[in-house]
Amino acid sequence: MKRENRLLKQIEQNGLILIAFFMVLIYWVLDSMTSDQVTTRIMIALLVIIYGIFTQTLINSRKAALEEKERTQKQLIQTEKLAALGIVAAGIAHEVKNPLAIIIQGVEFLKTRTGSDTLLTEVVTRVTKSALRADSIIKGLLSFTRQVPIRTEDTEITPIIEETLSFVEFQFKSRHIKVVKQFSPDIPMVNVDRNQMKQVFINILLNAIEATQDNGTITVSTGSVTSESGQRSLQIIFADTGCGIPADKIEKVFDPFYSTKDDSKNTGLGLSITKGIIDKHHGSIHIESEIEKGTRVMIGLPASNIG
Repeated sequence: MKRENRLLKQIEQNGLILIAFFMVLIYWVLDSMTSDQVTTRIMIALLVIIYGIFTQTLINSRKAALEEKERTQKQLIQTEKLAALGIVAAGIAHEVKNPLAIIIQGVEFLKTRTGSDTLLTEVVTRVTKSALRADSIIKGLLSFTRQVPIRTEDTEITPIIEETLSFVEFQFKSRHIKVVKQFSPDIPMVNVDRNQMKQVFINILLNAIEATQDNGTITVSTGSVTSESGQRSLQIIFADTGCGIPADKIEKVFDPFYSTKDDSKNTGLGLSITKGIIDKHHGSIHIESEIEKGTRVMIGLPASNIG
């Protein structure tokens, strides 16, 4: 299927050129039967081919411009949507945070008064779990709406990744998931908030673990990328062998409260928070996925001045 798609794409991108060559071939064969004007034949053939190449180039350029415009419009809509939601979410989060803290303290106090009443203990435990989950959502909202300031420093990314991997080591072992590290020695330093980058990596790794079957593999790699303008950046890739994400859902995974998992414990804020943190660091995050083959999360961070 992939080969067929690539072939169709190549034909679409070079269709007029192929038609021009085909027309030249037909013209050459037919004209050679009735005329000996080779020079004229060559000139006409060249003109037809040049016209085909020129027209195809214009079409491809126009198509690329339209696709770029569509991508820009989608990004603008997403930005405006998140900005509007952020204002509302921040207000709600601040209003709910203080009463919720009182509820949690009250429930903790009730725990000390349940005694041997099993039913009451179970009820208090359920209330505690629900209150803590609500508190987690509120904290996520505050982080998502950028109420948490970043404190950046020039640092190497590899130790941060290694430390984050150690945080989820138990999950790897319990699921028998193999972790492959492909860290390039020649990578630039980056100016980041270490704690917030750990949160980014944990969010991505937990998603990868949930998507990967037992005995699967998660690969973490780093490398250096240089743009056409000479700007150097750090690239971090998390690749898993999990179930993948449907094509119609990839564009939505960064939306707040959106989740591809049917899990009542999941708030759907993980990747939206992750993107918010990456944006604050002037970086980029991109996801590629294929059903039943796995997902790749690619992060780009600008190199620091001393990198």
